[in-house]
Amino acid sequence: MDRIMETCRLPAQQQPPTSTISTSGNTSKDDGLKAFLPPGFSSMEEYLVCLKAFLAGCEPVTDLMIVDYFTTNSWETRMPQSWREAFECPQGKLSSLDLMRLVSLGHLRDFKEPAAGAPLEQQLVMEEECGVQDWPESLKDFVRMVKALSINRTLDPDYAKFKDTLDIHLIPGMSPKKLHEVEILSGLMASTAKEHSIGSVIDLGAGQGYLSRVLAFQHQLCVLGVDSNTIQTCGAQTTQKRTEKLFVNKSKLKNASGKGRNSRPTAKQQQQQNRRSATSASAPATPPVPAETEARTEAVSGIESTGAALTTTTTTVATETTATTPTLNASTETAEVCPKSRTAGMRSRSSSPTGSSGSAGPCKRSSRTKKPKVKKNRAAAEIIIPSSGATGCGSLATMTTTTKSPINGTLDGNNDTAKPTTTAANDPSLATTPGSNFQLQHITHHITAATLPTLLKEHFPRKPKPQQDAAAENINGEAAIQECPDEDVEGRWTLCGLHACGDLTSNMIKLYLESSATCLFSVGCCYHWITERYDKAGNIAISDGSHGFPLSAAFNRHKCHLGEHAKMIACQSPERWLEYQKETEDAIHGHYFRALLHKLMVERGLYPGPPAVAPVLGRMGKHRLKGFPHYLATAVSRLCLPTDKITPEEAQAAYDEFLDRDLYRIGILWALRTMLGPLFEGMILLDRATYLHENIIGDGDESGDKKATGKKASVQLIAGFDVVESPRNMILVALKD
Repeated sequence: MDRIMETCRLPAQQQPPTSTISTSGNTSKDDGLKAFLPPGFSSMEEYLVCLKAFLAGCEPVTDLMIVDYFTTNSWETRMPQSWREAFECPQGKLSSLDLMRLVSLGHLRDFKEPAAGAPLEQQLVMEEECGVQDWPESLKDFVRMVKALSINRTLDPDYAKFKDTLDIHLIPGMSPKKLHEVEILSGLMASTAKEHSIGSVIDLGAGQGYLSRVLAFQHQLCVLGVDSNTIQTCGAQTTQKRTEKLFVNKSKLKNASGKGRNSRPTAKQQQQQNRRSATSASAPATPPVPAETEARTEAVSGIESTGAALTTTTTTVATETTATTPTLNASTETAEVCPKSRTAGMRSRSSSPTGSSGSAGPCKRSSRTKKPKVKKNRAAAEIIIPSSGATGCGSLATMTTTTKSPINGTLDGNNDTAKPTTTAANDPSLATTPGSNFQLQHITHHITAATLPTLLKEHFPRKPKPQQDAAAENINGEAAIQECPDEDVEGRWTLCGLHACGDLTSNMIKLYLESSATCLFSVGCCYHWITERYDKAGNIAISDGSHGFPLSAAFNRHKCHLGEHAKMIACQSPERWLEYQKETEDAIHGHYFRALLHKLMVERGLYPGPPAVAPVLGRMGKHRLKGFPHYLATAVSRLCLPTDKITPEEAQAAYDEFLDRDLYRIGILWALRTMLGPLFEGMILLDRATYLHENIIGDGDESGDKKATGKKASVQLIAGFDVVESPRNMILVALKD
C-alpha cells in the first residue's frame, strides 16, 4: 500500500462537488460522461485508470476476512509497518471518536493534537516517547484518495420540499428510513409525471407496496406493483384493502361534515342558497336535506378521519361489496393458499391467486362475499365499490342506481326532489379525489421483455385510436387517409424500483431500454448479489449477457471486476459511523468476539483453519450481551461440535488476554476497509449510469449512432436521500422523451 500511493496521484485541480449529476441530449460528447465523475477528472478513462490502480493497492485490506484476524495474523500481514507504528504509538493512538471521524468524515486527526476525549495526563505525551513524528505520507494519501475518488452523495437541498408531504393514512407500517425514502422518491416521480404527462407506473420489486400506495392513493397514478414473492404480494394486497377503507371513510366524513366540495348543504344553508338563486338563474336549486340525513351530518361533523372509529361511524354512508369487483386477468379464478405473512403492523390472512401472467387477485381465504346494503326509501341507492388487488385501473369507485321522472327528469321517491348523484362517470374531477378511484394492483410475476407488452395491455389504460379528420383533404380534394394502428396506443408510463436487489436493478435498466417506458427511477441495494461478467484474471465468466456488472462499454473495455469482498464492502455505510457511534462500537466488539471464537476453535481442533472457510453462525448479537463464555457455548452448540473442549474459564481468560490490544487493532482494520465502500458502490452506480448514457444519448468515445432522437433525453444520478438516514441514497433517473 505504501508503493501504490506513490503511483496514484490526484488530478491537478479539484473543483467543488455538485449534488446532482446529470447529462442531457444537448450535452456534448466530451462533457457527457464527465458529468458523472467526481470533481477534477476530465474523462471516464482517466478516472477508471486511477481508480483501478488505487484499489489494486488496497487489496490487502479489501480481501481481509475479519474472522481470520487471529489465524492469519492480519495486523502484521495486511498493514504496512509504518502505519502500524503510527497507529500504536502513544501520540498516534486513535480514540473511538477519532476513529468515527476518520471513517465518516475522512478526517485524520492532526498527529500533534491529543486524542479526542483523552485525559489531561495523556495529552502531555512528547513526540520523542513514541519515535514517530507524524502520520506516514502514504496513510495521508490513502485518506485523500478515498475522498477524491468518491462521487458526491450529499443530499440535494432541492428535495427537502418533499419531506413531510405524505398523507397520514399512508404512513402506518413505515419505518423512519422507509418514510424518508418514499416521501422523497414519490414526490420526485409525481412531479416528473406531471411535467411529462405520465399517468402509469410499474413498480418492480414492490414488496409490501409502500411506494406503490403513495403513488396511487396520494398522487393518483395508475400503478402496477410487481413482485416475485407471493408472500410480499399478499401482504401488499391486505394492507391496500385497509388503506382503501381509510381513504373512503376519510372522503365520506369530509363530505358529510360540509368540508368536501360535494357535501350536501344543511337546511339553513339551503334556504340561503335558494334566496341567492332567485337573483341568479345560473345557480341550480339544491333539494332540502331529509331530517335523518341532517341529523347524521351533525353527528359525524368534526370527527377526525383517522383511527378505527371511522369505519364504525360511517357504516351508513359507505357500504362495500367484493362480488362485483372486476378482474382484468382471467387466470385469477384459480386460487391457492398463501403462506402466512406478517405485514407492516398487521397479520396477513389471505391467499394469492396465480396464473400464467401473474396473480392479480385479492388474497382471501374463502369465496364468501358481503351483500351490498342498499338504502331503502331512497330515490338514489349508492353502492361503494372499493377497489382491491384485483380491481382494474379504470374501474369506477361508485355505482349509482336512479329512478328518473318522465316529466321533469328529477328523481322520483318519497315526494322529494333531488339532483342526480355526482359520480366519476359524470364528473371527471371526482376521479382525482382520494377514495373515489384507486388505481393500484399487485401481482406476483417474473417480468421480462417478452411478457411486458401483455402486462401493459392488461393492466394499463390505453389512449383511443387517432381518428380520421373529416375536414382533412389531400391535394386532389379527397379525404386524407390517416393510418391507425390495429390496437389503441398505450399511454406514457414509468418504470421504477426502490431498493431493487442485486441483478434486479441491472435487469430493470435493460428492460427500460428495450421497452416503451418514458422514465426510469432506480435505487439499488444488496450489491453482494450482483453477478459479474469477468473473473479476477479478466477472463469471461458469464457469456450469455445475464450478468449485472459491468454493463457499459467503458467499464467493459477495462474488464472491471469487483469480487465477493468488494461487493460486500460496497454495502457498508461509513457515513453512519459517527452518527451511530454506540452501534458501531458494538459491531466492532462483535467482530472481536467472532475472531476470538474462530481462534479457539482452530487451536482446539474443532474446526480447520485457513485456507478453509470459517463456518457461518448466523445472528449472534443477543448472545454477546451475556459474555464471551456464553457466546462460545452457543456457537459450538449451533455448529454441533463437542462442548467440552473449551471451558468457560478458558474462554473468559482468552477474552481478557487479547481485549485491550486486539479490539483496537480490529477496529482500525475494519475502519480502513469500510472507507473503501463508497468507491466500490460508486463503480457500480457509474457503470449503470454510463450504460444508460451510452444507449440513450450516445457513447462519448464512439460514433454516437445510438443517440436518442428526443431533445429531452437525459440521465441523472441524484443524491436524493440523506445518506445517514438511507445509506443507499443515490437515485438513477433516465428520460426518453
